[in-house]
Parts: sequence; C-alpha cells; structure tokens
Amino acid sequence: MNNSVSIIIPFYQRSKGLLSNALKGIEAQTAVSRIANIIVVDDGSPTPAKPEIDAFKSNSDFYQKIILIEQNNAGVSRARNVGLDAVTDNSEYVAFLDPDDFWQPQHVELSLKGLDLGSDFHFSNFTHMGVTIGAFERAGYIDPSQHPVVVDDNIHEYIGDMVLQTTTANIIGTSTVFYRFTKTPHLRFDEKFKFAGEDYLMWLSILEHAQKITFTNSITVKYGEGINLFSGAKWGSKHMCERLFDEINYRYFLLHNINMTDANRKIVKNMLYDNRKAYIGNLQSMLKRLKLSALKLLYKHFTQNKPFRDTLLKRLN
Repeated sequence: MNNSVSIIIPFYQRSKGLLSNALKGIEAQTAVSRIANIIVVDDGSPTPAKPEIDAFKSNSDFYQKIILIEQNNAGVSRARNVGLDAVTDNSEYVAFLDPDDFWQPQHVELSLKGLDLGSDFHFSNFTHMGVTIGAFERAGYIDPSQHPVVVDDNIHEYIGDMVLQTTTANIIGTSTVFYRFTKTPHLRFDEKFKFAGEDYLMWLSILEHAQKITFTNSITVKYGEGINLFSGAKWGSKHMCERLFDEINYRYFLLHNINMTDANRKIVKNMLYDNRKAYIGNLQSMLKRLKLSALKLLYKHFTQNKPFRDTLLKRLN
C-alpha cells in the first residue's frame, strides 16, 4: 500500500466538455503523483465519456491512469458502486468527483495531508455555481474556529456530533470527499435511493467506523452546472415527487436505523413531516395542471413501499 487514491467519477451528462474540464482539474493537481487511478463510469450518458477521455492521450502518464467503464443507465448510486468495485489494490484512499465539478490544484494534496495524519474521512469547503462564498460560510453550519487545526492552519480535525451534523445540517459535498477505503472496502451506496439520501447514508456508514475526521477550511472545489438530480427537480413535476419520495424514505430509515440523540431525532421527525407535506403539495400541483400521472405515481409509491405509506398516513411519534 503506497497511500495512493482512486478517484471515482459517475458520468451522465448532456453537455459536452464537462468531463474534459473535470479531468483537466485532476491533471493539474500538485499531488497528481499520488493518484493511482481515475475511474470514470459512463452510466449510459447521452454525451459519451470516451471522446473526452481520449483527448488526454498526448499526456500518456495521465491518460494511463484513467479507467473507463461503460454501462447501461442505472443511476448515480450504481455507477459509484461499480467504480468502488473497480478500485485497484494500490489505492488506500478513495475520492469522489462529479463530472460537472472542478478541483482546485491543491485539493488532492490538502485532502491527503489530513488522511496521512490518521484521518479516516476528509471533506473540504466548496462553492456552488455562481457563488463566491464558501459553503461553510454561506450555510453557517460549521465554525472552523471550533475545530482544532492539525496542519498548515488550514486542515482541521472535526470535533462534534457528525451524525447530528450530517442528518440536520449537512456540510459534506460529495465532490469533496476522500476516505480510507482499505478500512471499509465493503461499504457501498444504497441503490434504492436514486434521487436523494444515498450520499448521506454512505457518509454515515463510513463515519461509523472512522476514528478521526478532518476537513480543509479553504475552498478547493467548485460545483458546476451539469445535470443535478437535486436542483433539477421542479415543483409540480414527477421528478420532484420522486425526489421527495426518496427523502421521505431516507429520513424514515434514519429514525429506525441510526443511533442519534433525542434532539437529533426530533429535528429529523420535523424534516420528515415537511417532506410529507411537500409531497402532497407537489401532487396537488400536478393534478391542478391535469397531470394524471400524479395518481399513478401515488399509487405506485403508496402500494409498494410500507415506510412511505406509514409516513404519509400519519406523522411519526
């Protein structure tokens, strides 16, 4: 084991050039020598990944690091799991990058500094598209001054209840995550969650085994403008119903499977109640516009999913 990292990129996009831009960001990393492989999983993308990967042939050292896997569309969770299955034996760490996001040159170097100091999970500050303020500052969910510096005045050790943080005020951006893969090589994303919750559950699973968590306070990742399963859901649409359906099931799962404080549980219950009201409101919006597919969708969700049915019928006590 040589402390190298495998990077997993699930790829499904309609715009050309996004993957190329993401790969350029990886190519420019100050710690590119620590990258063992870049595993791109083309999940039946309308814009294929191969032409954008082939554009890097002139840099043979970098090009040889790229592993392309092509599959029929199965969703982002399945794509990431296929990538995890392909992680090579010379990789101690795994990182995730969505193809429309971009890493600043020191992202890998700083993330590995945290992991090399004994951290099992590392995340970084980032910006959303069109925003210059970091997510840490913008959301106000974390105050770095409350977490001790471990190196370079920039890498901090996270101190606190990460279950509470992740389930009520998440600060972990998927494209910022690095973790010690060799400690939990069996963990995978839950593929039944296609539109919400799958990443949070994965982080909770990893963090259950983590003895130390670190983060980079400076902004090292910029989120982009490609297909986004969360922000792309519009009110009064089937997509919004599917996203809210997954959010309901995700929070139901939390309440029945994750150890948390009473205060944490109360917040999650309230969030679940809000999801339920939003689901009903979205159905009403669809019906007002004579979208009869809303009834078909409700029937499917109600009859085939007991947690959803229990939640829709009553608020959990």
